[in-house]
Amino acid sequence: MAVLRIPVNPEIIDWAISNGEKNESELLKKYALSNWKNPQTDHDYPTFKQIQNFSRDTRIPFNYFFKTELPREKNEFVKFRTVNNQGVQPSRRLIDTIYDMEMRQAWMKDYLLDQNESTKFQFEHIFNDKMDPAAVSKDVIGILDLSDTLGIAMSDDDFFNILRTKISALGILVMQNGVVGTNTRRPLDVDEFRALVLMDSVVPLIFINSRDSKKAKIFSLIHELMHAFLGNNEVLNVSPDLDLVNERWINQVTINVLMPADKVKELQSDKYSPEDNLTHLSKKFHTSLVAAAIRTQSLRLFENKLVDWAKRRQAEELRLKSEQKAPGGDFYNTAISRIDRYYANAVINAESSGDMAIAKAASMLGVTLKTYHKTVDKILEMA
Repeated sequence: MAVLRIPVNPEIIDWAISNGEKNESELLKKYALSNWKNPQTDHDYPTFKQIQNFSRDTRIPFNYFFKTELPREKNEFVKFRTVNNQGVQPSRRLIDTIYDMEMRQAWMKDYLLDQNESTKFQFEHIFNDKMDPAAVSKDVIGILDLSDTLGIAMSDDDFFNILRTKISALGILVMQNGVVGTNTRRPLDVDEFRALVLMDSVVPLIFINSRDSKKAKIFSLIHELMHAFLGNNEVLNVSPDLDLVNERWINQVTINVLMPADKVKELQSDKYSPEDNLTHLSKKFHTSLVAAAIRTQSLRLFENKLVDWAKRRQAEELRLKSEQKAPGGDFYNTAISRIDRYYANAVINAESSGDMAIAKAASMLGVTLKTYHKTVDKILEMA
């Protein structure tokens, strides 16, 4: 039987190499790319199976290879992502994560509008970056009802979950993951992005890269919340001290929310050294040492400058942590932690009422058919 061979636009092959997940040298070892791009006979064209494999290896959608023109992907706001003020080409892992979140966001929007046609996110554009950061932070603390929670002893995980629940209650989906979907072979790179927000007039979505440190996730969550309040799409990969005008304003609000001046002054003690004070405050307010150092410096609490010390200490702590092997987690707890609770309940309601097939519901929750019912039981137990 004749083997089906299909001509592919050479420009699309080059585009897939440039935008795909494997580098060209790896692909050249496996595929006759030169023949594909410069065929002398029909035998030089790739087979249907080879295109499938090439699609899987590059993580470029299969249908792209049958287009006559270069693909135009709808990820415009990603081009504004900056790392040290330099534009960076987004990876397939970031793009695929955005597509996945956009799909979930679109479904949730339709679900909410079906329930109530007048549903609208009430907090968009309530602030702007010309407003005083300290005043805005007080309003944010009030909106989230955080006053009695800040500076209270608890784990970073507990504080993150409290923030997540409060933000979700505002009508913002809060998702997190450390891999693309459920594929553990495609981990998300914190050096590429820490978090992102997808704005929508009905249901904004915040996504947190869960491979980041616990304290960094907390900072990112408030940071992205501020973008939602401003009404901006954003992909975050900036540090608290990166000097970009809009980001600097948001970072000022964020650190003011997490470390209110009055509570910081109340919890610092003259009995301890500045370094010990900083370590204590970082733990109490669930911020990194560097963020805490910048905040205390702005409040002029200590005579000596601690930012450089904090950077060295934090770098050493991260190095030591990177050498430790992370323990394996519970499958169900991990799956549930990835999805917003309100979103999960909406999917469960749609499936139980017959509006969604069970296979679709399992896919929307990021689990298999086999694990769907137990996942649902655990979610409902948490309600």
